[in-house]
Amino acid sequence: MLRQTLAVLVLTGLACSDAKGNDTAVDPTPVLDNTTTVTEPATVEPTAPAKNTGAAAVTGTIRFDGDAPERAPIDMSADANCVDGSPDTVLGPGIIRGADGGLADVFIQLTDVPDEKHKAPEEPVVLDQRGCTYAPHVFGMIVKQDIRILNSDATLHNIHAVPQRNKEFNVGMPEKGMEIDKTFKKAEDAITIKCDVHPWMKAYAFCLEHPYFATTAADGSFSLPTEGLPDGEYGVKLWHEVLGETTGSVNVAGGAGTFSFAWTR
Repeated sequence: MLRQTLAVLVLTGLACSDAKGNDTAVDPTPVLDNTTTVTEPATVEPTAPAKNTGAAAVTGTIRFDGDAPERAPIDMSADANCVDGSPDTVLGPGIIRGADGGLADVFIQLTDVPDEKHKAPEEPVVLDQRGCTYAPHVFGMIVKQDIRILNSDATLHNIHAVPQRNKEFNVGMPEKGMEIDKTFKKAEDAITIKCDVHPWMKAYAFCLEHPYFATTAADGSFSLPTEGLPDGEYGVKLWHEVLGETTGSVNVAGGAGTFSFAWTR
């Protein structure tokens, strides 16, 4: 009996010793996640050039250097109303120079401009028949903008537009004070407008998709609006009734730029 009791005590002691040896200590510190998160860099879109929203403009002067041929006087004797309406002698087409050789009636337009739709202004361009001449002689307009044609003479005129891309029209205006509105629906340069009754009467209309154009004044100066035009380099196209066409370029910064040119012949 004593031997059995001793055996039980020995076995119990061994069991307790094994249990203590197998105990595992638990570290209370949390396991950190060593996974690295990679963030893709944000995509940066290129910034479009800022559009000019002020009253800046491309300005300059167009000149003619050299000897300009003399312009012949127009014989208006066939219509006494024309003679009475023109107190000064009216000269035919040619090179009209002002101070310092400034060249009048040059049409200037920017090219390579953004391809955007520009709504036609509500105000019409006015073309007057006065003293049996057209005023202005050269002018620009936006596609679908009205031309308000006036007859300020006490005689018959017929307004005859001869475009290449637009619809031709020919309308009689027999009374002083008459007004008619016409328009062109397609872009076109140098549309001839004439009077068949008085063959010396001619004007030239430029119909553009954009408003970036001007006509030189009597002294050759011009101011071409740039509102809505992003800064950058643009082409310049010049047209003159006698001298033809030529081109150049201008840099617009902050809505402003300068361009000058001298024709020689």
